[in-house]
Amino acid sequence: MGKLRTPMIALAIACFGVCAVAPSQAQDAPVVTLPAKQMEDYLGRIQGKEAQIAYLPAMQLRWAVRSKATATGGVFRKHKSSKEIFAPFDQAVLERVLVALQDDLAARFEAAGWQAMTAGELGTDMPQMKTLKPDAELGLPLLKYNDTVNAQDHVVVSLPGTAPVDPKAISNGMAIQRFLKGKKGLNANIVYTFAPGTVGETDSRMLGTEAGAGLWFNARADFNGAERGGWGNINIKPEGLVVVPDIGTLGEIAGSKAGTAENVIRFIGGMGGVDRTGYQMTPDWAKAEAAMLAAGKAFNAELVARLK
Repeated sequence: MGKLRTPMIALAIACFGVCAVAPSQAQDAPVVTLPAKQMEDYLGRIQGKEAQIAYLPAMQLRWAVRSKATATGGVFRKHKSSKEIFAPFDQAVLERVLVALQDDLAARFEAAGWQAMTAGELGTDMPQMKTLKPDAELGLPLLKYNDTVNAQDHVVVSLPGTAPVDPKAISNGMAIQRFLKGKKGLNANIVYTFAPGTVGETDSRMLGTEAGAGLWFNARADFNGAERGGWGNINIKPEGLVVVPDIGTLGEIAGSKAGTAENVIRFIGGMGGVDRTGYQMTPDWAKAEAAMLAAGKAFNAELVARLK
């Protein structure tokens, strides 16, 4: 059984008793395609300019334990709406998915004529990059993102025997250059990001925001060249996309919804109405694992195809 934890963020939320599914129990993989309009790349400095060797020392998977969307609309843009989803995480499932995605990517590189060097194959010959520290409560590192409209808190897992790289550490660029000294090929740092449950604006700005039980996905690969010192990236656009419409159940958190009394007070004070609801996401871990694998493999395929 995988270790299941629920973050205690803002609200005391009880975790529903679910456990990880063994690989043999995983459901059939859904079909995931990544539309070209959702992809971005910058490869001019590296494409065809380095040996076809891919180093894969730093891969990580991020899983949102909190997702929030906030919108403002209505008359004088005083109506405020927000939807917030809290979700548990299963470390064993997340680590299993990441290892499978590493193996899939390495196999795709090999099939395309490249040599792929995974973290396990590199052994002690790894970039000495700064890493994230575990959150005291969750036992895994926690990364927070907030652009005032969308917010996510992610737990971060890395490959066995490695620690998640700190994306904000400026010194990591120099560590990669030291690692590549005397080598040929490309270093690739890859991040897969998932959010169980989806939140976002509705088509009507007056209605504001909505929540769903799908799986949101984003991914990014950053490359550094060994011989010419070039760099590049392949990524899904920052807004990401919902790859599967249903991976579990959303339940409204009692007492989280903005009530009539609160809105009356806001109206009297000239603040406008508010529509606020919190949800607990209970993932179907078989569905979630299958969806993560399908989405990650779709990105891997796009990555290798664009590097040719």
